[in-house]
Amino acid sequence: MSMKKGNAFKHGLSGNRIYFTWHSMKNRCYNEKNIFFHKYGKAGIKVCDEWNNSLVSFYNWAVNNGYSDNLTIDRIDNYKGYEPNNCRWVSRAIQSRNIKPIRANNTSGYKGVSFIKERNRFAAQITVNGKGKRIGRYKTAIEAAIAYDEYVISNNLEHSINNIKGV
Repeated sequence: MSMKKGNAFKHGLSGNRIYFTWHSMKNRCYNEKNIFFHKYGKAGIKVCDEWNNSLVSFYNWAVNNGYSDNLTIDRIDNYKGYEPNNCRWVSRAIQSRNIKPIRANNTSGYKGVSFIKERNRFAAQITVNGKGKRIGRYKTAIEAAIAYDEYVISNNLEHSINNIKGV
């Protein structure tokens, strides 16, 4: 696939959407002027050496792992970097669910858990296909978070979980 051109290799992929994905991924992780650098590079997210050093390697992984023009690259574990075992091609809807577990306005400390003051209980809840689902009410936030994780796992959902030990 590579053709020698002067002292550099020309891969012939610069107009390809996979090239754009590869370039954008590296830019988020290593270019301090990129508007998303604070969420990626500054947060310690890196691109594995195999992909960082070779578009052809990334291209081959992409086409052999479900790449399609209507999908985006997604890190399965948002605390880990871009590497073959931590990435997949998913729809934007699925990717939007795979966010870091805790949002800034979360007061319970766990994804899918909120405190119901009137009942003095923590509620575990989830949205699936646009519909809210109450999982249950619990005495502690950690019990509700465990219930949330178990619901996601047992229903094979694409949602991120709290990753509480023992689940």
